[in-house]
Amino acid sequence: MSELTIASYFPFRRIKIINQSVDGDATKASIEILPHKGFKPVCHQCGHKADSAHSWTQRRIRDLNLATAEVWLHCHYRKLFCSVCQRISIEELELFDPYIRVTRRLAYYVYQLCQVMTVTEVADHLNLDWKTVKAIDKKFLEQRYGHPDLNRLRILAVDEIAVRRGHQYLTVVIDYLSGRVLFVGKDRKAQTLIGFFDQMSPKQRQSIEAVAMDMWDPFIKAVKKNSRRPRSYLICSTWLPLLAGSSIKSEIPSTKKRPWKIKPYSKGQDICC
Repeated sequence: MSELTIASYFPFRRIKIINQSVDGDATKASIEILPHKGFKPVCHQCGHKADSAHSWTQRRIRDLNLATAEVWLHCHYRKLFCSVCQRISIEELELFDPYIRVTRRLAYYVYQLCQVMTVTEVADHLNLDWKTVKAIDKKFLEQRYGHPDLNRLRILAVDEIAVRRGHQYLTVVIDYLSGRVLFVGKDRKAQTLIGFFDQMSPKQRQSIEAVAMDMWDPFIKAVKKNSRRPRSYLICSTWLPLLAGSSIKSEIPSTKKRPWKIKPYSKGQDICC
């Protein structure tokens, strides 16, 4: 009769399980892993093969639960000097990413849970630190939404939102026609919005026909600086560069102060404010 093993639950070619143990109450399982010697180590950054190892290190990472038991991997792996990247990086084991103390499959499970649960609820459910859960969710969101498509944009909408007390704001840029969020930046300065336009090519900026926003001078300054269109525009509650011939009604705001109306006063009358 063959020895009971959980190696089949780890279908990763570049690792080899050398030891496994479960505590008495079956709440934690520990697995020791070494790199498979049948494969040459490859750089995690570029995938280039390395001829030799720079040094050895180890890490304890968390994997998906096995029934009700938490699974912890004690992984030994090599650090490599990559001739392509010209830096020292860890080898690729198809198991985990640098700086995250969970496996890739557990990280993806955390991301799936975060779509229907709060960060605190996911942390309590998996017995993880909430900062770890937040970092994992942030990483997947950055991969999915961090590089939006900026092609074929016609009308933008720009506004700021307050994130907490003390005048701390975020600048938000969306595609006015689809409602898709394109950019979120710290503060509401001109440089914040310029940072969004710096991500666009001259051709992409040329396709912008209008920018809708409130009359916040830093935003107007940033749009004027990065506008590739003629400088004919209207100023109203929004800034619409090329909609002068459309049916939108707008007025140039008057900066002249309205005079006070002074009512005649005669002795004996009560003064009403």
